[in-house]
Amino acid sequence: TGSLADGKLSTGDKVIASYDELRRYPIRNNHTGTHILNYGLKEVLGRDIEQKGSLVAPEKLRFDFSHKKALSFEELAKVEEICNKQIKDNLSVYYKDVPLEVASSIFSVRAVFGESYPDPVRVVSVGRPVDDLLENPSSEEWSKYSIEFCGGTHVSKTGDIKEFVIIEESGIAKGIRRIVAVSGSEAYEVQRVAKEFGTELEAVDKLPFSPLKEKKVKELGVRLGQLTISVITKNDLKNKFTKIEKVVKDEVKAKTKKEIKQTVDEVKEYFVENESAPFFVKFVNIPTNAKAITEAINHIKSSTKDKSIYLFTGNDPAGKVAHGCFISDEAIAKGVDGSGLAKTVSANIGGKAGGKGNVFQGMGDKPDGIEKAVSEVEALLKEKLVV
Repeated sequence: TGSLADGKLSTGDKVIASYDELRRYPIRNNHTGTHILNYGLKEVLGRDIEQKGSLVAPEKLRFDFSHKKALSFEELAKVEEICNKQIKDNLSVYYKDVPLEVASSIFSVRAVFGESYPDPVRVVSVGRPVDDLLENPSSEEWSKYSIEFCGGTHVSKTGDIKEFVIIEESGIAKGIRRIVAVSGSEAYEVQRVAKEFGTELEAVDKLPFSPLKEKKVKELGVRLGQLTISVITKNDLKNKFTKIEKVVKDEVKAKTKKEIKQTVDEVKEYFVENESAPFFVKFVNIPTNAKAITEAINHIKSSTKDKSIYLFTGNDPAGKVAHGCFISDEAIAKGVDGSGLAKTVSANIGGKAGGKGNVFQGMGDKPDGIEKAVSEVEALLKEKLVV
């Protein structure tokens, strides 16, 4: 059955049938790989599991089976180990057409539940000749081998598969799990990608703490989630990444806490030294930190509400500038407009600002304008608040 791309065929014509070897080769690998996966699952999870579907493609294999819960990483590692041992042992793959009734009597033979098979049926056995099975079909010895009814293409020896890697384990319906795996060159490729990522992760771990390291860790976290690699290796990499990420997060928290303290202390010290000053405008020489400004505003709100402040932070390479103000009720009564001040600042450092009442905050992207913004805000506040 097929379609004729061009030309003409007539009854009695002779044809040469062939297939695409480059496409067929990985399909053979993945098909035999599916059989040994079925065997590995049976060994690890028990004989109760039943095949519920499968896909054999050049780039991957997919196997659906009955099981009530997700496989643990230890179980997946054991299944993968069994599959790769079968490959390493370079077992011969045997097949033979056998009367259906006789074939069905072979101990531990695997067949898809509910599937209708022809008579005779093709028996595919990995590591043991079919004729040996037929000499004593009921022997429990056959449980040590992958034996299935199958009409598909297979490798002649398991060593042709080279390598077997599970890249996904998931649930697709109640009581049905799915495993996706790759073999041969595809397996080598996912291992190469995983090794490359692991090397990159180690290199970032050795970097001293800096905004660059913080940025790289975030990028690696996103990429790790998107990687198509061994499920087991991915879990190991996630564990390593989590440790690195925790160290970085702890460093960020400590750094942020130090910056907040510095900012609040500068406000406190200024008003201790200048008790009568109605306002304080300052560029605090720390990286962009809007939270530090918020905490300084909260300090003023809870201590000296009659003071006004306008603060700026942002000395990092990203070029972002955080700014914010608290305008006291007294200052508002004298005509100070917090919204107007924020607009003046944004005109110099870019970006937008917003707020209401006593508090306005914003973010800009032109650090070169900080000095002018500070100068203009000081002048506007002085004009309204200094007699």
